[in-house]
Amino acid sequence: MSTSIGASISFHVTDKPFVICHNYGTKRTPILAVHDEHASFTLYARDSLPLAEQLKFAQDLLAAATAYAAAVETYAAAELTPQRTCEEVTHAP
Repeated sequence: MSTSIGASISFHVTDKPFVICHNYGTKRTPILAVHDEHASFTLYARDSLPLAEQLKFAQDLLAAATAYAAAVETYAAAELTPQRTCEEVTHAP
């Protein structure tokens, strides 16, 4: 039987978010920190997690963050593109 406890965290950014990676070189694992006006969280691997698994997680995190950025870019492009009304389309030259 597993003794781990599961958790779920929702972090809704507001108007002052920032993300930083604390890099300690070869001394310890890095820490990814996400801060906002009223909340923050840190993400890092326990030293007991095998290095290969830490690296795989970091690569998966990069892929997910890249996909998230692409999705936000797509959404932003659609939101920032002026939409023509039915009337404008009907009366277009």
